[in-house]
Order: sequence, then C-alpha cells, then structure tokens
Amino acid sequence: MDRLLVCDIDGTFAGEAEAAAKLLRQLRLPGAPVLAYATGRQSYSATSAIAEYDIDQGSYLISGVGSEIYRRVGGHWFPMATWPRLSAPWDDARIRLALRSVGSLVPQAVAVESPYKLSYVAPPSAVDEVRARLAQIGVEATITHSHGELLDVLPAGIDKGSAVAWLADSLGIPLERVMTCGNSANDTAMLRLACPSVVVSGSEAELLAEAPDLPQTFVAPSDCAWGILDGLRHFGWWDGTAWR
Repeated sequence: MDRLLVCDIDGTFAGEAEAAAKLLRQLRLPGAPVLAYATGRQSYSATSAIAEYDIDQGSYLISGVGSEIYRRVGGHWFPMATWPRLSAPWDDARIRLALRSVGSLVPQAVAVESPYKLSYVAPPSAVDEVRARLAQIGVEATITHSHGELLDVLPAGIDKGSAVAWLADSLGIPLERVMTCGNSANDTAMLRLACPSVVVSGSEAELLAEAPDLPQTFVAPSDCAWGILDGLRHFGWWDGTAWR
C-alpha cells in the first residue's frame, strides 16, 4: 500500500460505464494504488450509487463532502471513529437556527445531512450571506457551493481535502503518492492538496476556472473515468497496460 487514488463518484469515476469497467480492471492488477471514493453524498447514498454504477471496488469512502470517512472490511463499510477532527465545538442545531434568517436558503432533506454537514439549495450569492450570518454568532465554518445550487456548511477545516490528507496520513502514504480526481467545486479542496490531481473534461465551470491556479492539476481531455485514465498516464502512474 504505497499509493492512494481518490476519486469523486458522479461524473468522475462514474458516468461512462465502459471507462469505469476498464479502470476497475486496471485497479485489480499488481502495483495498483489503493482506491478511495470521495463524494458529497451521505454514506447511505454513496454506497447505493457505488452499487448502482457497478463500481463496488473501493477500499475507503469519504462521504458528506469530507465529514465522514469509512473503511471497507469484508464487504461492509465501517466508520473511522477518529474522524472528523474538530478545531472548535460544533452545534448544528444552533447553526441551523441562525441560518433561518438567510432568506435565499432552502433546506435540503434531513436525509442528506449529518451531524457535521448542513445542506441547502441556494444561489451562489448565498455563500457571503451565510458566512456573514455565522460570523455574527461567532462560528467559523467551511462553506462549499457546487452543482450550481447546492450549499453545504461544515465545521471549519472539514472538507474533502482535509479528509484525504488525514486518510493518507493514517495509511502512512505521503501526499506526493496520492492522486485526487474530481469534476465539481466541492472537489476543489482535495484538488488543491500538494499532490497530483486531475480535473476531468466536462467539469463544472467554477472548477475549470480555478484549475489553472491549482498546484499540480492536469485538466484531462476526456470525461469521467476516461479522464482519470488520462491523468494516470500523464503523471506516470500507469503506462496504458501496467502500473509503473
């Protein structure tokens, strides 16, 4: 276990069945990296999507935009109890109550939330309103806006990037031996890590606009898992037939 490949699910690993199947076959070969999925979905939704897309091969699952991490053992997913690492107390009920005054927020179903993730439908302009309201009550938070209308509020320092960094450290894998792959704005934090990263074709406009400023990012010419394969080849992890 000396390399870690972390991929968003929808529109990144999944979306092109032929490409996903080819990538999964490569990941069964000797020398392949450990596979982890990282998604904005909550764990129950993520595991359902993994089964539905027929990509049930990952060893780790980062869900809820980085608020949860699971390890797969014997075909079952178990939470890694020492995550998340909070820098300050988190009172989700108090925060939810405070954000009622932000008129542009429409709460998503409770099922898509967790104790460390509050989710709303909102325009991009709501990000500044939410940040200002939380400042009024003395709360620092991570605020992500993606897919044009999805806004998530998490504890400060919790996002896909911090979750990937923590997972890599717990596995004893240095960041330079990690590769992250995504297609939406909520992937930005993990794509910004000091490691190779891949933005697949067809990604959100917000992410494509940021890609030139990300440290080691390759914008793939292909979409979904084809783009991941492009990135693996670009960074010299895979030569088209074998792992290097």
